[in-house]
Amino acid sequence: MAEKDLSEKLIEDYADVFADIINVLAFRGEKLLNPSNIVDGRTTSRYKDADKKIREHIRDVVKYDKQKTTLAVIGIENQSRVDKDMVFRVMGYDFTSYKKQIDEGEHPKHPVITLILHFGMSPWDGPKDILSAIDQNLPYAKYFPEIISNLHINVIDVAFIPEETRKQFISDFRIIADYFCAVRENREEELRYHEQEIKHVSEMLDFFAVFGRDKRFKDCKPVIMKEIEKGAVSMCTVMDYAERQGLTKGRQEGRQEGMQEGMEMLVSNFLKKDNRVKYTVEMLGVSEEMVLEVAKKLGIEVIP
Repeated sequence: MAEKDLSEKLIEDYADVFADIINVLAFRGEKLLNPSNIVDGRTTSRYKDADKKIREHIRDVVKYDKQKTTLAVIGIENQSRVDKDMVFRVMGYDFTSYKKQIDEGEHPKHPVITLILHFGMSPWDGPKDILSAIDQNLPYAKYFPEIISNLHINVIDVAFIPEETRKQFISDFRIIADYFCAVRENREEELRYHEQEIKHVSEMLDFFAVFGRDKRFKDCKPVIMKEIEKGAVSMCTVMDYAERQGLTKGRQEGRQEGMQEGMEMLVSNFLKKDNRVKYTVEMLGVSEEMVLEVAKKLGIEVIP
């Protein structure tokens, strides 16, 4: 089982969290997406490549917004590292959704929206549109802006979301955004004073353990889940238990182990989307040995 699949679903799979993220980050705080209208979409789609081989697109989270007869397809992608090819991946994801509508003869077409949540501690410095990602070293490059459809991607650097924007969140994602900002600014201890109740406790702890690469949250999970029986759980509770168990003192050791587990999770996710060993090595900067080890552990068939 991949590290990302520690729980049955990502925290963004919950309608309240998903709607909150989209309303604040895509719709500038307007509550235009109602959780009651959200239904699950297909995260896996298949297509034939140039060699007539069947390939798959696997997305992190996809939802449909159903409002009367109107439908929108909305997806969220989680990134721990910068992917310089992300603009082309999103182009593929979006096209697959539109292609399905074309094949089914739908008109007008339903909009497809994709949001990329970047959880790195440095701002996204990869291309955000096609013109930034393609080779400009051609004599006619000056005409590219006029003749190339310049798809752009919506990237959110979660650790850099301003406080005034973070305050607009009403779901568990407020805690996630505050956490990543606090870690980036070395204010992590302040999280113990975060009194907001955590609604989806298990998924929240899994999310921090994976995307925050912090093993402390995984270690705390059993005792925290028992704490739910006594009442509401907040980050204050989580941080208190981490300290009591001596995990805070072992923070560096836990972080190192957590980073290893987190990297293995990323490797497994990349292999599921593209089983080329060379691609995963280049994108994540890991060794070929690690990629092969993860592939063997998960039973993933890979190619050089």
